[in-house]
Amino acid sequence: MQPSIRILAASILLALPCSASAVRINYSAELGLLYSDNITLSATDPVSENVLIPRLNFEISEEGSAVQALVSGTVEYRDYLGNEFGSEFRGTLDGTVNWVLLPERLAWDFTDNLGLYPVSLRAPDVPENLQQTNVFSTGPKLRFRISPTMQGQAELRYVDSRAEETEAFDSQRVVGALRGIYELSPTRRISANLVAQDVDFAEDLLANDFKGYSIFAGYVENLSQIDLDFALGYTHLNFDRGDNASGPLVRAGVDWRATGSSTFSFDAAWEYTDAASSLAEGGGSEFDAGLGGVGILGAEAITPDVYREQRLEGGYHFVSTRLSVDALARYATYRYEELTGLPSNRDETGLGFNLGYLLRPRLTLGLVAEANYRDFTVTNTSERDYRFGTYLVQQMGQHWSWRADLARYERHGDGDIESFDENSFYFRLIYTR
Repeated sequence: MQPSIRILAASILLALPCSASAVRINYSAELGLLYSDNITLSATDPVSENVLIPRLNFEISEEGSAVQALVSGTVEYRDYLGNEFGSEFRGTLDGTVNWVLLPERLAWDFTDNLGLYPVSLRAPDVPENLQQTNVFSTGPKLRFRISPTMQGQAELRYVDSRAEETEAFDSQRVVGALRGIYELSPTRRISANLVAQDVDFAEDLLANDFKGYSIFAGYVENLSQIDLDFALGYTHLNFDRGDNASGPLVRAGVDWRATGSSTFSFDAAWEYTDAASSLAEGGGSEFDAGLGGVGILGAEAITPDVYREQRLEGGYHFVSTRLSVDALARYATYRYEELTGLPSNRDETGLGFNLGYLLRPRLTLGLVAEANYRDFTVTNTSERDYRFGTYLVQQMGQHWSWRADLARYERHGDGDIESFDENSFYFRLIYTR
């Protein structure tokens, strides 16, 4: 990870203006050994390798009157014992800090999103094709009362985006927003929103600076069993090289707590966006296969180019005394406005399933399966990724546990996308506080 990214990732923690006694810290420390029979993910020359992986997962939270914060992340070190690759650090961070300067009036926000992404979507996820990315933003938020049921809100944010390898991604932007929020009832509200941004890329020869304007209406409802969040509007983009683009902005989100055990979720989007904006919002939905640690987030192409996204996602979560189930289905299309981004035009479909069953009070058996299909429309190439396996988790006491994973990974590609397969076994000892 480059020093600039490390500094940005740490800055959100330094932004916590609160006493140490008010902060809650939870963490888990792991020591794991991974065996792979194809660590290079090669189609023709597989190499077996053992990898020693110490890892730290943490969560820092604060719910005070002056500061509300939630910062979670993972740091791991990978030591390739056979020296197939050099040792490396990997990290993730997802943090939000809200610092209240004047109650009900003025607050200052800090957010940071650090992740691990492929340099090229077409190449295997090996160390030389991976890069850390970071999107940091900060700025004030002013609230003002217009009437007993209507509130105004003005926002200003500075956003800094960095990638280890893709220099064209690096940018600074200023985002301003003006909102009017009308409370229909204690559980329902509508809003009118105007958002403007000015994006300046560090490498002008590799990226096209632009200004964006969005106007949309929003509707939010929060009930005991269902949450609704809808937005409908329009976006216009002006690029510095003379082009422009316009299109609808549509977002929809539904969370339905059908029973005490079952929750259904649905999300949809049809809008203009770019990689930095998507990463700042979490990078889309990534299925949790249960392996934990620093996952490779492969749904986003790290480019500076603006694209039209159409996305549908559905999820299901079930938990009972002995059984837990998580499932996700998603479909998305990405169409880029700039010629440099056209090779990344693609259609994606993803399915994921994770089932855990409590065999004994402290012993859990699990099954995981994941399928991802990616079709590149310009080059007429495609890839099909399949991951499936089983895991066993033993809780040995209040703090100590171990976990063993047996998995298989297959990629079937055509054109310039190679096919390969990998079998792996991963064992780790875990201390949780």
